[in-house]
Amino acid sequence: MQNQDNYEVYVDYGKLLEDQLAKWRGGGRHNGGIGEYITNSDDSYRRQKKFKGEEIIVEIHSKRGRHIDKMTIQDFAEGMSFDDLENKFFRYFESKSGRDQGELVTGRFGTGGKAYAIMNFKHCWITSVMNRLENKAWFKWDSGSKKIIRGYDDGGYKNRKSSKPDGTIIELQDSFKVNPELIELVASLENHPRIRHVIKSQNVKVRLRKKKEDQSFELKYNEPQNPLREWSFDVPNELRNGEIEIPKLILRYFQRPLFEHSFIDLSDGISSVADLKVENYDGRPFSRYFNGSLTLLKLKDSSAVKENRKGLEDGDDLTCAIEKFIKECVSKSVSEVEEEQRKKERDRRLNASSAKMKELSKFLKKCDLKFRLELKELKKRATNNVSEQIFDDEEDDNGIEIYRKPTDSDPNDILIRGRWVVQPNKHGGDGQGKTGIPHFIPDPDGTDFAVKVGVRRSITSEGKKSREGLQVILSDDPNYPENERPVFSEFDDPVSDKDMVTKGIIWINSNHPLIAKRREKNDNDPVFLEMVANYTLMVVSQYQAQKQYDTEPDEAKSDPYQLFRQKFFKLQKELREDNEISYFESDFLERILQQVMN
Repeated sequence: MQNQDNYEVYVDYGKLLEDQLAKWRGGGRHNGGIGEYITNSDDSYRRQKKFKGEEIIVEIHSKRGRHIDKMTIQDFAEGMSFDDLENKFFRYFESKSGRDQGELVTGRFGTGGKAYAIMNFKHCWITSVMNRLENKAWFKWDSGSKKIIRGYDDGGYKNRKSSKPDGTIIELQDSFKVNPELIELVASLENHPRIRHVIKSQNVKVRLRKKKEDQSFELKYNEPQNPLREWSFDVPNELRNGEIEIPKLILRYFQRPLFEHSFIDLSDGISSVADLKVENYDGRPFSRYFNGSLTLLKLKDSSAVKENRKGLEDGDDLTCAIEKFIKECVSKSVSEVEEEQRKKERDRRLNASSAKMKELSKFLKKCDLKFRLELKELKKRATNNVSEQIFDDEEDDNGIEIYRKPTDSDPNDILIRGRWVVQPNKHGGDGQGKTGIPHFIPDPDGTDFAVKVGVRRSITSEGKKSREGLQVILSDDPNYPENERPVFSEFDDPVSDKDMVTKGIIWINSNHPLIAKRREKNDNDPVFLEMVANYTLMVVSQYQAQKQYDTEPDEAKSDPYQLFRQKFFKLQKELREDNEISYFESDFLERILQQVMN
């Protein structure tokens, strides 16, 4: 029995080649095919150590629709001799590009450009000049022999003397099919990853001649500009290739989503090998605002790079290590952006809320002044001789003193001893049962007690203060000194009047669940604004009702609950009708009405 170790494994190169060619068939691969020839020209310059500023010219001729009548790709690099055509250009699955000898070129297997040409055009030619000798050959796919064949007849020739400069021209005639518009085809070349490194360094020019049109373009890679922020991450040891300078992953964050530009350009130091979409490493929305770049020399000739240099091989150890590193860096960067945006959003909401609170405070100032006038009139009605006394509001000091009977809640230190007397009313008190309003006369030896109206201001030892009106302030308002803001918990009331009388401030508890929940949606949400306004009007109404109740004589006191309702609904009505206040969204009620009707 023959030793099985000596058996040769048969490889059907014809079938293998045919499978490779089939990938290029169809009208959607023209930008990739043109890119293959552009990189071939760049490789030719690179072998001459010409890495920048060299010329590559692409011409596309068309007389009808999307059909390409003729396309040429030309360079002025090293060119090829007859032997080079035979042993380099017309060899397949063998590296003749010089890459194995250390040349910094992208070509390797020698199939891409020719596969595109013979699968998409009826006639394919290559013309090359080297050392004043010019060779021209045709090539095509022979489906019978399953081989690519070539010849120098029917317009071709060998070693013809020429005065042309060294260089190569690929000429492709009569396309089978082109899917995109030709102008779109040209535009797509600028963003094609296969030639990104070429158009960044060499001068790649495209001329489109279509019917009567003749347009010329110079391909430029339009990289997003002016990032808002940039990160730099050192590559771990397992991804390095002994470089003196540590490779870095650069991530850039922009103001708007980048869409097709939101990728990490992964390079092996020669050219791009993959465009890694950032959102594949972090699915949060802000990942679409990022792009980046990473160069790893370790990728050169690595099994982690796909054969056509259009991505990384899944499951390769180096691929897994790269993706793990990128994922960690992207996640960290996106998290930092999210936190920064949350802080900005909090500040924006606080500022918006503060502005709306000021609108409500503006309204309450008007109400405060109006209430003083109403209270002044009520005090006048409570006196027994309106014609002889002129009363001002409680903050004015004009010598007129008004008293009321004490309540159980009044402290002893504000009680004044004296006598309550009933003086005749304006009808004369003629002894026929008509009496006047009770009037208090201070007397140290009196047996009655009273409280001076407005005593909370008048008995203080400080100088007279004036207050412009009530302020409504959120407890987390950054515009108010932090050490002067009270601290509320989620279990405290949503609104506090603890400083309403002393400082003229009504505090909105930003930690209360109802307040916090509505603010999460939008600080300008009409429901949130109306809720804050109603809470505020409740405490103001309660204060006004109590103030009026204390001023009313015992014989004519209002029902406290009804008095509160009266004050609350009156304030609510005035707030909605106040044209100078823009506290509510103008179309809020209209939107609600439309939703109900629909």
